[in-house]
Amino acid sequence: MKKAIWLVLILVILISGCSYNPSDEDIVDMHGEITNLEKFMKFVENVNQGTEDKIRVVRYTTEGDPLLHDLKYDGKIITSTTDTTRDEFGNGSVSTATCKSIDVKETDESTDYTLSGCDKTNRDNSILIIWN
Repeated sequence: MKKAIWLVLILVILISGCSYNPSDEDIVDMHGEITNLEKFMKFVENVNQGTEDKIRVVRYTTEGDPLLHDLKYDGKIITSTTDTTRDEFGNGSVSTATCKSIDVKETDESTDYTLSGCDKTNRDNSILIIWN
């Protein structure tokens, strides 16, 4: 009987951890496995060319909680909104900043995409890390 209760409890925890279903348009980073990477690369290209665009990057925590990062480029400024309200172990907040550009840092291990020129400096401006 106790094993059945534990099994049901574990299933409830697993199901509640999947509270966000990404759309087909989202760029999803599931612990380094990235889907829709071409959409992200097109967004970076559009920012560099001054073309309006918007994307959502969904990154998952170690525990499986989704962190949503909406990026909207109006041709001049990137508005970055991060939503951690679905992160059971995080601070559960929504934060918005405006930024000027995307920095790309390449190393032997990875390529890091980070927002730069942001009006708020006390936040994580990392967008995506692509591991080689």
